[in-house]
This record gives sequence, C-alpha cells and structure tokens, in this order.
Amino acid sequence: MKTAEILIIGTGSLASGVVNALSLLSVGALRVAIIGRSRHKASRLALMANTRAAVLRSSARFESVEVPQCKALHFSRVIRSLKPKVIFQVASIQSPWESSHGHNSWTRLLASAGFGVTLPLQMVIAAEVTRAAADAPAAIVNASYPDCVNPVLDRVGLRTTCGIGNAAIVEAFCRVHAPSPDSDVRVIAHHGHFGGWLKAQRARPQPRVWIRGREIKSVTQRPDLGAMTDELNEVTAATAIPVILSLVTGAALHVSIPGVPNLPGGYPFVLKRGKFALCLPPGVGLAEAIAHNKTGERLDGLSLDSGVKFVGRARRALAAAGFEYAEGFDPLEWQVASKKMIQLRDRLRLGP
Repeated sequence: MKTAEILIIGTGSLASGVVNALSLLSVGALRVAIIGRSRHKASRLALMANTRAAVLRSSARFESVEVPQCKALHFSRVIRSLKPKVIFQVASIQSPWESSHGHNSWTRLLASAGFGVTLPLQMVIAAEVTRAAADAPAAIVNASYPDCVNPVLDRVGLRTTCGIGNAAIVEAFCRVHAPSPDSDVRVIAHHGHFGGWLKAQRARPQPRVWIRGREIKSVTQRPDLGAMTDELNEVTAATAIPVILSLVTGAALHVSIPGVPNLPGGYPFVLKRGKFALCLPPGVGLAEAIAHNKTGERLDGLSLDSGVKFVGRARRALAAAGFEYAEGFDPLEWQVASKKMIQLRDRLRLGP
C-alpha cells in the first residue's frame, strides 16, 4: 500500500470496531492502514477486514504496519510514507475498562477519585501521534479521553482536530427514541456526565439533549446496560465512522462531538470540508454550554481553567496515595507528571 486515506493507530476493541465497520461499507477504493506494536494483532485485524470486504464485494483494502514503539519518530515515518487524510488515534497506556478485568488498589483509586486522574496517562501516546503529524495536513481524531486531553494538548502547542465518543454516544442512544433516523438531535455533554447518566444518578448533572429543538430530560433516554464493559465500544466505533468519512470526503455532517480545540467536552457541530461550525440549540449561548460541560469536568476530578488541577475527591485520593502532583501540574510539566503517574499506577497495581 503506497498511500492510505485512513491511518488507525491501535489494535484494541475500539480500533477493531472501527476497522470492522469500515470493511462493511461500500465507499469506493478506501485504503486503511492499521498501526500496532504487535505485528500479530495488526495483521489479524487487516486480514479479517479484507476477508469481510471481499465477501461483500467492497473495494476497501486494509494493511497492517508494525511499529517497534509508540513514539513520534516511528509514527512520523509511517505518516510521511502513507500520507493519510485522517489519523484515528485510539491507542492508550491506560484502558478505561481495566476494572472489568479485576480489582486492585489502582482500580479502587480510579473508582474513588474519578477518571480525570488518568489524564497524564491518556496524553502519552496522543502526544506522540500529534508530534509525529505536526507537519502533515491530516486530520487527527483522538479517542483517548478527548474531552480533557485535547484541550491540554492544545495548550502545549500540539494539534488535534476532534475526538470521538461521550457526547456522540449520548446522541446515538437518544436517536433510538427519536421520531425518525434523520431527527435533529443535539447534545451538550462531557465525559464526566456520562457515567452518571448511564447509571441514572439523577442528583448529578446530566447531559443536555435537544430533539427537534425541544430539550428533554436526557436520563429518560439512557440505555439499561448494566455493568459497563468494552462492549460499549461497538457504539463508540459506530459514532466514529461518519466523522472519519466526513473528514476524508469533506461531506457535511451534523454531529455532537467532543475534543474540538479550545472547548471542554462535547457540543453539536456541522462538520463540512474538515471545518467545524458550532450548531448550538436555539436560545443556548456558548458561555452557557461551556459552563455546563465544566460541571462534567469537575465530576471527573479536574479543573482545567488554570493549568491542570485535581479537585475534590481526586485531589484527596491522590494525596492519600502519596502522589506528588496531587494538587495538579502546569501543562508544560505533563511528561514529568505522566512518569510519576505511571510509577503510582504500577505500585498500586501490585496491591490487593
């Protein structure tokens, strides 16, 4: 494969879901490259995708690319060679589903502190990808905690285009109850609202949802999923496909999406020719929308108003665990904070 329209970085369940979905589409001679540290995983994904595409007479083609390390140097070589239109960054050194595979002192800290404490970990590979693509025209779609990672990357001069998930997932589930598949559904929501919404924790701030211009109580639209596992990535992958294809083709798309630069959380946009235009519900101003998503940011244990601050239960839990950046850190110090967080995680994983 000499070039590829789409470059997928990662081989986990979300990457697999996106690859599977792309292999089922009839969208022309789409070329997709899958990057992974494991040659076996990446080549297996490509083989299965090519097989599905062949059965369905799709002209999409998939190829695997092995990188020895998830570092900018290795990513940049692939990006320069394949010249993708879209880079879908889905790799992370911290899975959001770790607790579903067993509990230890680290997973209990996450449960008590909030997912925001993983921000330094979620930035590690995303930053390497954005560095590697600094001089490339490709759109960068980051799936690694984009509600908070993308704004912090932007502050340290690292470019992303948007994220996926969270607000888009809320929109997807609400569309199940919409009058028609083409109904106007708009969502203002942050990752921090998402868990409470799925668990119907009505006392917590919820995603704000409008269907055909009328705001509804979003908690009434929540799915009854029980315990969350990485099966949710099947929906997340579905929300990623229209965004990726719009960025490849330039076609117009109405979508609620997180991680658009300079904005915390997710908002409704019109995406056309690679550009995002806010499409807020009537009567809702940007300041009001941002203020709502800031409540989600705090629910995650973060305040990104001035630097990166851990707040509330996150600060208390990190301090109790002996983390030296429990109060937070300057965005320019994120690499040091990440190393310290890795050390904390590895130590706590050994605990009961």
